Formats: sequence, C-alpha cells, structure tokens
Amino acid sequence: MTSITLAGILLYLGITCFVLLFILNQRKNLSFSEIDVAFLIYILALTISGIINSGTGSGFHIFLRTCQDYFVYVWVVFFLCKNPKNNKLISAAILISAFISIFYGFLQFFHFDFFHRQINLDRLSGFHKNPYTYSGQLIIFLFFLLNEWFTKDKKAVGLLFASLCLFCILNTSERAVIFGIFAGLISYFIFQKIKNKDLILSLFFFLTPVFFTIMFHRKVFKRIKNIVSPAHTPNVRFKLWGIALSIWKKNILFGSGKFPAIPYQMADSLHQVKYLQHAHNVYLQILVTNGLIGFLSFIYLFYAILRTAFYSLKSNRYAISLISILLAFAIEGIFEYFWGDSEVRYFLLYFIGFVLANSLELNQEKV
Repeated sequence: MTSITLAGILLYLGITCFVLLFILNQRKNLSFSEIDVAFLIYILALTISGIINSGTGSGFHIFLRTCQDYFVYVWVVFFLCKNPKNNKLISAAILISAFISIFYGFLQFFHFDFFHRQINLDRLSGFHKNPYTYSGQLIIFLFFLLNEWFTKDKKAVGLLFASLCLFCILNTSERAVIFGIFAGLISYFIFQKIKNKDLILSLFFFLTPVFFTIMFHRKVFKRIKNIVSPAHTPNVRFKLWGIALSIWKKNILFGSGKFPAIPYQMADSLHQVKYLQHAHNVYLQILVTNGLIGFLSFIYLFYAILRTAFYSLKSNRYAISLISILLAFAIEGIFEYFWGDSEVRYFLLYFIGFVLANSLELNQEKV
C-alpha cells in the first residue's frame, strides 16, 4: 500500500460507485460547465496524441486514464450537489486524513516508522515511500487546515496542525514543494485580508517549524542552496530542460509519446547510474509527450478551474485555498512533474471537485 488515508479509501470507493451510476444513467440533470468542457478537450487531446504516437491500444489506455481523472472530479461534484449535507462527510474525511498523514510524518521525524515507509532517514515520506508524493499531498492539507482555522472558530489547535503540516513539508526536503508553498502562502494571506493580530499569530506558528527545521535538519537548507550555487555540478534539471526542448521541437504538434530514459552519474562514492524518465518540469513533460495540443488542453483545464474559483470567491469559503494550492502546484511544476504522480493528481482533482461543488454558482448550474 502506498497510502493509508480515509480520503484515499473514500476516493476509490466513490469512483467505483459513480461509474456504476453513470452507466445506469443516474446522473440526473447535471448540465455541463466550462470545466466539464475543458476536461473533455483534455481527454480528446491526450487520446489523439497517444493514438498518433503509439497506436490505438496506447490511445485507448490514455483515454481510460484521462476519463478516470474526470470521474474523480465529477463524482465529488455529483456527490455534494446531490445533498449539501455530504459536504460535512467529505470535509471530515479530508480533515481526518490530514491528521493521520501529519501525525505519522511527525513520528517518522523521531524515527518511529512503524510501517517501514521511510526509505531515506533524512526525508519524511509519511505512508509513501516517496517524499515527493507525501509533500505533494501535504500542499493540499496545509491550505485546507489553514482555511479551516480562518473561516471557522479560529481555535489555536487548527493553526497548530497547519504548523505541524508545514514542518513535515520542510522535512521532506522537497525544494520544489517548499518554493510552491511559499508562493501559495503569500497568495493566501493577500486574498484572505486577515487582521493584524491574526497575521502575527500566523507568522508565529509558521516561523516556528522553520526555526526547528534549521536547528535539527540543516540539510534542507543545504539542498536549497545547491540550486543556486551547486557544490559539484550544475543542477541536472537544467540539462533535462534543454533535452526536453530539443525533443519537443522534433514533434511540435503531437509530441513524441514518451520521455526517453536519460542516464546521469550520481555524485556519490558508488558512482551509481540513475535513469531519469521525465523532464522534472510538468509543462515541458507534457510538451514532449503530448505536444502543443496536449499542453494547451492542460493549461486550459487549469485556467477553467482557476477562473471558476475566482468567480466564486465571495460565495465559496474554500476558493482562496484552492487558488493558493493551484499557485503552489504551478510553481512546483516548474521543477517537478506532479501530474505524473497519480496519488497527488487524484487527490488534487478530488479536492478541486470538493471546493467547486461548494460554489453557489456551480450548484445553481449543476442541480
């Protein structure tokens, strides 16, 4: 198992139930929105690219995978719009999942890894063996918890869990996620227009995990420093980006179908050879694999989501969180291929569906 969270269990059970209901024609009176159209364009673009590059079989596989992306989103919307009381169920599932994930990551920091999920002792990974997957999900948990504190009773315990979440993110040592989180937090505080006393309290809770990380885990900041002034060789990402662009220029419209496995020498005593199979950049990766049509469909999908969130700022208490999360992923995507991690992608789509279903405008369109 790569994830032990209630949200994950609810997600896959929900998808299965929704697909069955969809086949049985029980999707009652749900009209299409701009996001639905954007999803269909996304599915069509990636499917055509797959067929052209790798044949009908591969195209059909991509079709099923992209349809599953859409079902994750649309099932949550369907579930919440069917009965507004279901909002509490989804919210509670995310909240409990956040507590479990953060608590286990915190235990790993003290080397209590009961399920043996941590491969690198210097990098937290929660219930995942990959720190990147763990930190990608924590992006969503962080802004959800922060929003719960600001929009409800403002009990210190909510901000405390958000602070612990940030501590876990820092100690995954995922630099791309840390940069994304920084940008997202600035966005969140700007849109939230919080009072000075709340801002001071927030700064205290968020500077505390930074302080303790500096005291007990200095390798995080050494990794950040190596981006600007690498100790040995230039960051491998820069070479990968150049390779990605050269590959894309040969297949501009539909891409090449896959990113080639590129070896590079690890800077350690064993001189192991590691093969990289993605560009460490979500935008370049999609350009290489799916070409310009795939890239434009991907950008339009996120534009449609972001646009809907902006329009629902006054009516949707989760809209600010979603905007901040999307900004964090947009920044992270410059350095990582988060869309290729199914556990991060599905949770993000799940949360997008949850947030946008809370919009009064969207509910009026959908019901």
